[in-house]
Amino acid sequence: MGAIIIIGGVLLAFILQTQRSSPAPANNGTPTVAEASPTATPTPNPFAFSAPEQVTDPNAYDYRAVIHTVKGDIVIDLFEDIAPKTVNSFVFLAQKGFYDQLTFHRVVPNFVVQAGDPRSRGGLDPNRPDAPPPGVADGPGYTVDDEPNQLRNSRGTVAMAKRQGEKRFGSQFFINLKDNPALDYDSGAQTVFYPFGKVIEGMDVVDAIQQGDLIERVEIQQLPKSSTPTPEAATPTPTP
Repeated sequence: MGAIIIIGGVLLAFILQTQRSSPAPANNGTPTVAEASPTATPTPNPFAFSAPEQVTDPNAYDYRAVIHTVKGDIVIDLFEDIAPKTVNSFVFLAQKGFYDQLTFHRVVPNFVVQAGDPRSRGGLDPNRPDAPPPGVADGPGYTVDDEPNQLRNSRGTVAMAKRQGEKRFGSQFFINLKDNPALDYDSGAQTVFYPFGKVIEGMDVVDAIQQGDLIERVEIQQLPKSSTPTPEAATPTPTP
């Protein structure tokens, strides 16, 4: 499969911590990215960038993302204080229109929904025979290092997908459909997935997403922190 994937090798967010050594609970798979073909030549991507510009100010603003889909709107509170680099990259790409007209290219019932592969632009299947190979073509042209934190992959949290065993990510993200504790541990070739946001409105829309559903556009809301109440559902609570 030529895409960032999450689940069983097919599907695939800052407080530094020691590697978690607890045994990982059984899970339905891992959010990973397919290995790039060593002989493949990526197709030039008009949405490719060398690095994300600094577009966020975590000290002054609270950031939210509104994903407008064909099924309705999904509102995500972004944890800019906990994952500033991750949130900045996501906001940068959204403001550039990177996510507009992409699909939820992977949906695993009772596990996750995943989006952010530019090869799905316009509703295309990123796994079609003539799709560009994985590598540069399935991301934004750059990667960002993981930002370790104590948050858990509970229902409604949002994290970045990445290649198996890697601690860097590109543009692809997933929303947890249920509590997925197995994603909170290093286990074999899998590395921890760190949430960088949580759905605060529209979880019913997330539950209704089907593979191939289109993201019409992603809107970023920037709200002064002094006037932004924090919804209880969006408050990240570390698990001991």
